[in-house]
Formats: sequence, C-alpha cells, structure tokens
Amino acid sequence: MTPRIPLPTAGLTSLGIPDTSSLSPLISDVRGRIYRETNRINTVDPVTTELVRMRNARYQACHL
Repeated sequence: MTPRIPLPTAGLTSLGIPDTSSLSPLISDVRGRIYRETNRINTVDPVTTELVRMRNARYQACHL
C-alpha cells in the first residue's frame, strides 16, 4: 500500500515499513525507549503482565 503522505525517504525499517523517523525525532527517541522497556518485560511474571494489559485496556475504554 502506498503511503498517503509523501515520505522524505524510500528507506524501510527492519519491519519492512517505511522509515518515518526523520519526520519527528522526538517520537523516534520515545519509540526506542518503549522498545527497550518492552524487552525488559520478559522478566515480569506472565500473570502480572496480563493483568496490566487488561487494566490498560479498561483505562483506554477498549472492549476485551
């Protein structure tokens, strides 16, 4: 699917999606922090992880 917004580069990320990091460097920094933190979540008990996911879904008004 072709992006609707013209991108500054035709480069792709490791996931195969267009690289939009130059559009907002601050978002790229936060996204990197999120990736680092989610990699650390493997050390948390799976039950706790699921309870947090469910609580977050309720907080964001998602229907489980």
